Amino acid sequence: MVVLLVEDLARSVAFYRRLGVVFPEDVETRRDVVVDLGGGHQLVLWTSFSDTVRDFAPTPGDGKVMLEFFVDGRDAVDAKHAELVAAGYRSRREPSMTDFGAYLGLVYDPDGNTVLVTAG
Repeated sequence: MVVLLVEDLARSVAFYRRLGVVFPEDVETRRDVVVDLGGGHQLVLWTSFSDTVRDFAPTPGDGKVMLEFFVDGRDAVDAKHAELVAAGYRSRREPSMTDFGAYLGLVYDPDGNTVLVTAG
């Protein structure tokens, strides 16, 4: 399970939909959402915090999360990166080949987390 603390659920849903995450139809009416990603994995977008959660939840600047989404090949990496940037999301790194043999581009999600779009 990956839990992301987000400021604006609708804004984050719009971003992750562009990466292929399928959300429930009523997501716009929720404060939080849990999405089954398959294989026993879940993505949680969380905007509401109880007092207990506030005691252990990271605050902005405490650290960053990196999420990786695989697409089918280099052209798909280029296209997805361009789509996200055109939609107003900030690029961290243009798509390129890494020194460890992966072709990927990086963007920031609406809350400043780094998202890798990688040729799978």
